[in-house]
Amino acid sequence: MAGATSLWRTYKEVVKKETLAQELFELHKMYGSIIRIAPNELHFGTPSSFHEIYNASKRWDKDDGIYSVPGFKSGSFVLRKYSQAKERRDVLLPMFSRNAIQNIEGLVWQNATQLAPSISKMKAAHYSIDLLYAFHSFTLDTIMGFTFGGCVDALHAPGFADPLILAMDATLPIFPLLKNIPWIRNLASAIPPWLVMRAMPNADQLAPRIYQVRDIINKQLDQVLHTPEKLDETAHQIIYHRMLDANAYRKTKTVPDLTQLHDEGFTIILAGANTLADTMLMGSYHAMQTDLESLPLLTATIKESLRFIPSGVSLTRVVPPGSAVLPGREIPGGTVVGMAILHVHQSEDIFADALSFKPERWLNGGHKELDHWLVPFSRGPRACFGYNLAWCELYVVFSTMDRTTAEDMEWRECIAAYNPNRHLHAWCQPVES
Repeated sequence: MAGATSLWRTYKEVVKKETLAQELFELHKMYGSIIRIAPNELHFGTPSSFHEIYNASKRWDKDDGIYSVPGFKSGSFVLRKYSQAKERRDVLLPMFSRNAIQNIEGLVWQNATQLAPSISKMKAAHYSIDLLYAFHSFTLDTIMGFTFGGCVDALHAPGFADPLILAMDATLPIFPLLKNIPWIRNLASAIPPWLVMRAMPNADQLAPRIYQVRDIINKQLDQVLHTPEKLDETAHQIIYHRMLDANAYRKTKTVPDLTQLHDEGFTIILAGANTLADTMLMGSYHAMQTDLESLPLLTATIKESLRFIPSGVSLTRVVPPGSAVLPGREIPGGTVVGMAILHVHQSEDIFADALSFKPERWLNGGHKELDHWLVPFSRGPRACFGYNLAWCELYVVFSTMDRTTAEDMEWRECIAAYNPNRHLHAWCQPVES
């Protein structure tokens, strides 16, 4: 059926609200390492295929399907053409270098030290903590401070339930619909943003917060566009230092327009806040089942948490004109190919007892071979360029930081992971210094 129509995938993801990548494990066992999941889309199941699709030599374009996100047409994550994405990546990459992240480590620690007292206050009031919202608050304030030099103060929202976080969470279930039904995607792109926000659940509480963040970005943009020397007042380099520097665009020498600057800003906010908070959540849940004091290395816990990152999305690429060989099979040009990270990280051929949280697998020299297969930020020229910031935040949070069941940890792939059930809650006690 998948060879003739995409209705099968639409039924699974939209009607049954399932994560297709999880079902593909069984289908790969039945039908082999390559499965057709849509008339022009193949999914690969062997981990070695991941490195064949996503590597530095493959300068393939992205497919329209999951990257045609209304409201983010020109963010670096959704740019389809490799040449466009490369120029934007080259502009932004210095912001995310190891040295640049070391320079803002104080900001990360500052937010972590604000997170701890907020948790202590909730404990004193006999409230359990919603760790998903707590981690989202930390990552949101950090990415806002890092990218824009400002803060939305989500860490001080009651119960960490900042309306902006609630709004971001409420939009996630819409993405499978947009991904699978093109006419709805096109319609959504034509609807004014204010009307889209009015249709959101709890719009009266959530929409004003979105407008507030938009106004913060608009005000900052207006200031730096009319008074560029304002950038000299920031504590560290922010996104506009790079994006408003025409010399940074070596090929076009053209600074993005206002819409493109907005798109990039919100793309970084969503990517920097959602995915990392999900990793912290999964790591915390599994770490709670373990005596963390017995783990000799924090790095091992972080790596295992990254292996459990809830990512079922297949980051699709388009085979260029001609053909490509993947893996040992000739794939015609124009074919959409991809592989979910889940199928690398849960491979029993690489990670023994893959569904068990075992930080010790990364100790005693065993990690050197496994590091090749740890791909939470993808690989190749379109990989996430924020990995240094992610590692910094993970180290800080895990080093400073039950009422939850396994069912509460179920997630659904909606580009980012969406937790439809009760979030991970915990009674948290500050660690003695």
